[in-house]
Amino acid sequence: MLLLLVALAETATPSQPAVIRLKNGTVYALQGPPHLRNGRFVFTASDGLVYSLAEADVDEVRLLSPTPSVRGGPNPQDSHDLGAIAREERNQKGKHTLIAPAPTPKPKKH
Repeated sequence: MLLLLVALAETATPSQPAVIRLKNGTVYALQGPPHLRNGRFVFTASDGLVYSLAEADVDEVRLLSPTPSVRGGPNPQDSHDLGAIAREERNQKGKHTLIAPAPTPKPKKH
């Protein structure tokens, strides 16, 4: 299992944060995934210091999901957002409309 986590860590992007937990309970927050070289994990901690730990001392290597970027709202300079801007303005004025009106029924033939 540990080797699988190491393989995942080596294929991940360097900017993805990670955590290493040692068998004695110590936890290191990493700037990126660690590298396994000659039976030792080499990594840069979140404080910027470089560490090297024996593979036998490591209990778990866990990659953390990147923080999603928060979108502030529609960009008035982007033409793809114009519909969302118009919808927000209508909602602020209390004018709620349907996304698409119901189709007009076709006349029946007798």
